[in-house]
Amino acid sequence: MPGSEISIIVPTYNEARNIEPLVGRLAAALPGLDWEVLFVDDNSPDGTADVVRAVSRRDDRVRLVLRFADRGLAKASIQGLLSANGEVLCVMDGDGQHDPAVIESLIEPLRKAEADVVSAARRLSVGLDASVLAPVRTRLSLIGNRLSNLVLGRDVADPLTGFFAIRRDAFLSVAPSLGDPGFKLLLDILSSDHKLRHREVPFDFGARMHGESKLDSFVAWQFATYLLSRLTNGIVPASLISFLIVGGSGVFVHLAVLYLALAATGSFALSQGLAALAAVTSNFLLNNRLTFRDRRLKGIRLASGYLKFLLVSSVGVLANVSFASFTYENIGHIAFVAALAGIALDTLWKFVISSRIVWK
Repeated sequence: MPGSEISIIVPTYNEARNIEPLVGRLAAALPGLDWEVLFVDDNSPDGTADVVRAVSRRDDRVRLVLRFADRGLAKASIQGLLSANGEVLCVMDGDGQHDPAVIESLIEPLRKAEADVVSAARRLSVGLDASVLAPVRTRLSLIGNRLSNLVLGRDVADPLTGFFAIRRDAFLSVAPSLGDPGFKLLLDILSSDHKLRHREVPFDFGARMHGESKLDSFVAWQFATYLLSRLTNGIVPASLISFLIVGGSGVFVHLAVLYLALAATGSFALSQGLAALAAVTSNFLLNNRLTFRDRRLKGIRLASGYLKFLLVSSVGVLANVSFASFTYENIGHIAFVAALAGIALDTLWKFVISSRIVWK
């Protein structure tokens, strides 16, 4: 079976036109090596999986891993890494921006047992052509790298690169502790085990062949909450941090609707009720889009999930008031402490029950 030496993992989504060119470039860049390439496809609607199957019939070094659920770049990469045959595992993009010719430089220190992980660092400070990486993206990458180094506690030129190679035994040692940092899997690997020997190889980021960038607002949100989670050493999960931030935004929604309704109706009770409903609705929709994106509800399930979230929230309010009152009566009659205790219980209740009932 091909690939006992090196396995290349390429997570894909709508990359049908890039498959054959990439396989050709891999063959040209890795002569004499025993390699395989695993395309891990999240059921692309453009027929990426069909193209991979067609190529695999002509070249047994090409394999397909097709996924229908739990989508995401990091999760696709992890599944590909776990499914690979090689003693050296390499992750790269399938859009042409990662040059297969760099792979030799990545795997050489691993062969010599001089490193556990070797990553390809983009030359961001040189200034990339806008057709390769837009100036805004370049600045965001530089800022993201600086923030990532705070989490890592060491100076890494480009911890956000998606192009790296790792020894199989090193990956298996950290795999159980990996989370879902969007497309920043290298950062998660390095932060999961600070003892891993890491090297970097500078490379020139290339232009995309076909398709569109997968970076969107959700990926940025996912990365931000992941960094915050890592700053707590993972004690507070990224999903809970996202839930808390969304809950905080609900306060502003509540106040905005409250004052608008007061101006329109003059009734505080009615205005307060409308504001509370608006805040709960806002929290539900944002959590559905951000916190529980991998379990996002649609159609009739969205409606039923909303009703469940209303029920969970109403029970949370009762728990909040009851626990806050108990705390106030039994711990020094300190209103501030009692209120925080009630809010904490309410938040944890809604997070735990929502993840098990609404977005199960």
